[in-house]
Amino acid sequence: MGVDVGKERHHVCILDISSGNYYKAFSVRNDRDGFTELVSSLERLAADKNDFLIGMESCPYGLNLSYFLVAIGYNLVEVNSFRAGQFRKAQGRKAKTDSIDARSVADILSLGNHKPLCIPDPILDNLKELTRFRSDLAEDKAATIIHLKEVLSVLFPEFENVFKRLDSAGSLALLMAFPCPEHVIAAGEERVGKVLSGASPHRLGRGMAIRIIEAARDTVGVTQKQPALGIKISILTSRIMNLQSTMRDLDRQIIALFSTVPCQPKGFPVGRATSLAAIVAEIGDVKRFPTLKKFLSHLGWCPQTFQTGGYRLEHPKMSHAGSRYVRRLIWMLSILAIRTVPRYRVYFQRRVGEGKAKMHILVAVGRKLLSVLYSMLKRGVAYDPNWEETSRLALARH
Repeated sequence: MGVDVGKERHHVCILDISSGNYYKAFSVRNDRDGFTELVSSLERLAADKNDFLIGMESCPYGLNLSYFLVAIGYNLVEVNSFRAGQFRKAQGRKAKTDSIDARSVADILSLGNHKPLCIPDPILDNLKELTRFRSDLAEDKAATIIHLKEVLSVLFPEFENVFKRLDSAGSLALLMAFPCPEHVIAAGEERVGKVLSGASPHRLGRGMAIRIIEAARDTVGVTQKQPALGIKISILTSRIMNLQSTMRDLDRQIIALFSTVPCQPKGFPVGRATSLAAIVAEIGDVKRFPTLKKFLSHLGWCPQTFQTGGYRLEHPKMSHAGSRYVRRLIWMLSILAIRTVPRYRVYFQRRVGEGKAKMHILVAVGRKLLSVLYSMLKRGVAYDPNWEETSRLALARH
């Protein structure tokens, strides 16, 4: 059975494998009555739930139906929307309707080789929701900071020469209190210094106040836009501060939930608890992956094979088949590992000396980190920074 997911209605197409016939496509509402109606239709066709294989496109609107069907015993698989679209085009179908899409999903299922969809561990399921939400908030914050930079480049371009980070406590406090250069000048050194020292008492004060006032006096910003742009700065600054506060609260909740996960990567060589929580949540049950190769493939941290005839691409691109949330985190952790962990820094420098491209080396470092994580989760052991020496001693004893 192929299901084309929709916000209000799901379209269904059923293919009888034994006869090769399609039943007439129909739709059901995305509510409990619709789900009950669907189950009744399936039971009229076959009483045994194992007679059905149900495929659904990966979409938030289909999660409710997925959990409902899995909970009562039906076999589900998740079908990539892009793959379903390409399959439909390969069959020569230029028309696109909900019924045709549902039929394409059913056709894909008939080819076999699908991973079953199951209800994940409740803790990891909730952890995934929170970590993905945090990642979305971080993207929103980054976009807001870019918008704030654009406004300041017109009204007060010298501001970034004084404050390198616009999202620092002192920068945000100053922009919130005095959004325009004329406000900074009118406030004077004492008031500006008091705002800065209140935001960051150990780093900022009168010296920084003098610098920002001098910059405001010498600014080449467009003065006639001050009223409108000042309002924009106040709103954007307030949004950044609210996002930061929300993310801090969310971090505490993620760490508290992550602490209840039985299998944790204790002592992982690099990364904060929130980053590791996000990666572990996206991985789910590590027992699903019998080999490291399958583990890396699931996360999309592997090369995309390309070969035709006698030609084989020497340096293939990354697969990018896995979760974008994990790929971004592994990339950042690879950079951090090179900067802070001697083992990976030495490896990076050695490979650079051999003439390897830095981006390719970062990919290799990411693979090493994922290999360590896989071993830790699979075996349920803490990270041993001296694992190479420990392994040699163990072999020597045997």
